[in-house]
Amino acid sequence: MSNFKYAAVNEAVVYQNVVNDKGKKAVNRLLMGTYVEILSEQGAWCEVKPFGTHGWMHKDSLADTMGLKIFFLDVGQGDGVLIEIGKYRILIDAGPNSSMHNYLTKWQYTYLLKAGHTVHIDYLIVSHFDTDHYRGCIRILENKGFTIGTVLHPGILKFAEKGNPYDTGLGETVKENGVRYLTRIFDNLLTVKSPAPFNRDITAFMNALHGAHGEGRVQKVKRCAAGDVIINRTIDGQTFRLDVLAPMLETVGRKKAFVYWSDEGKTINGHSIVLKLTFGSRTVLLGGDLNSASQSYLIDAYGQNNPFEVDVAKSCHHGSSDFTEDFMQRVNPYATVISSGDNEGHAHPRADAIGCAGKYSKSRRPLVYSTELARSTNLKKNTILFGMINLRSNGKDIFMSQMKEVKNTADLWDSYEVQ
Repeated sequence: MSNFKYAAVNEAVVYQNVVNDKGKKAVNRLLMGTYVEILSEQGAWCEVKPFGTHGWMHKDSLADTMGLKIFFLDVGQGDGVLIEIGKYRILIDAGPNSSMHNYLTKWQYTYLLKAGHTVHIDYLIVSHFDTDHYRGCIRILENKGFTIGTVLHPGILKFAEKGNPYDTGLGETVKENGVRYLTRIFDNLLTVKSPAPFNRDITAFMNALHGAHGEGRVQKVKRCAAGDVIINRTIDGQTFRLDVLAPMLETVGRKKAFVYWSDEGKTINGHSIVLKLTFGSRTVLLGGDLNSASQSYLIDAYGQNNPFEVDVAKSCHHGSSDFTEDFMQRVNPYATVISSGDNEGHAHPRADAIGCAGKYSKSRRPLVYSTELARSTNLKKNTILFGMINLRSNGKDIFMSQMKEVKNTADLWDSYEVQ
């Protein structure tokens, strides 16, 4: 047996010892795909050292392959998703603050970083340039402990209007057949000279991006659009694909252009990068901040084709009321994850979004998760512990879990099978 394995089942039990070929006293439970170091073997049992309390696991609870892991991190009012599968690490947005950076450096990859290793992120995907999605990327780009293969973005940046660095405009627009279009699109952010006429946060992002590229820590920067396939590989004997479903470009006067909706906010949000992840027979939709206008637009664009139906969906725009029931019917997931925060004027998630997430589901018992509810508060220490929603899949089964507020390693997780 190799010197490491992965948990083959969800909430795999780690026992304190083995007596008469039976595990005695559960001391730890591991989510599917958790890395386990093998210390020794004893018949059908292995002495293991996972993160946390170690002990003994039955060999039937161990596998050679990790499978798919998706971490929906509580970053406050924003989005932050980390995907691990095979040798790939994919980061989709990083929230508005340092929460994602802190999680990566002080928890997920702390041992690698403390040992002097660099952490390679294969893809850093900025779904769109609203601060609650990209500002947290700045510290990651600035941290010399991280290297990044490709930064992907939708091609729309915010400009600073003259005399007020906090107001933004979207640059050049034209009208054709009564429809307004945005025609200033950025393909490669590395060709944009600095300083550029952007608002304060975009300027900070651009400076961090250029700095990381200059140090050789960012290899490529590309715009992506509907029809692109970011990854199409066989991993653990199964297909893993990451398809781009949006944004969609049109051609206006020989120029590529985005439809401009009623204001800049709806236009930026509506042209978020929308991703469909496929692993084996299971699927996940990551929809950025799509709104009613863009959802209707995409439904019309795809016509009879419906690529949006999945097993698990990250709710668009933090559970905003700005959605269409038609789109939610098309997504039709078993489980929905809503990423939002406290102390924000939008009151996300909205009651109708939560209700419709349950109503428009293919499951008899729909699962609706909230990153806010995954958060724990220790009243005795007056501290807040930011949490996450864990998704684990072997390509056939999906389990979703979050930690219980009272921490007990022998009974740590609240888990459900997605079905």
